[in-house]
Amino acid sequence: MILVSDYMTRNPKSVRHTDSLLYVCQQMEVGKFRHLPVVDNEGRIVGMLSERDLRNIHAALDVLRESIEGEHGQLPVGELMVTDVKTIAPTAELHSAAGLLNDHKIGALPVVENDQLIGIITYTDILRAFIDLQVTTA
Repeated sequence: MILVSDYMTRNPKSVRHTDSLLYVCQQMEVGKFRHLPVVDNEGRIVGMLSERDLRNIHAALDVLRESIEGEHGQLPVGELMVTDVKTIAPTAELHSAAGLLNDHKIGALPVVENDQLIGIITYTDILRAFIDLQVTTA
């Protein structure tokens, strides 16, 4: 049985719901993140931001940059984030994570334990597990 904890990224970068859009975009660009969990002051997941969310706000990050560096950049991400966040436990089976990603057409799931963000599992992680399985069974 393969668990989410076997393939998740532990202690992922996250941002606070009060962080500015400019700060979050900088973090995504510098860290080359496609998904960033948004947490409250106690570290509980309260939202999620993805490149796709930002593209839905504006056409692309390059176009967005001018607007971000102006007045829009000071908007707290809490006003822009997706709040209906699907999460998963580290002890869940990996196929359950794959099902959630597929069913909800999302690219990442925050991994939560005791209401705290402890990891993130992405579509790419699922593919890596599939490749590992193919290699070991070939």
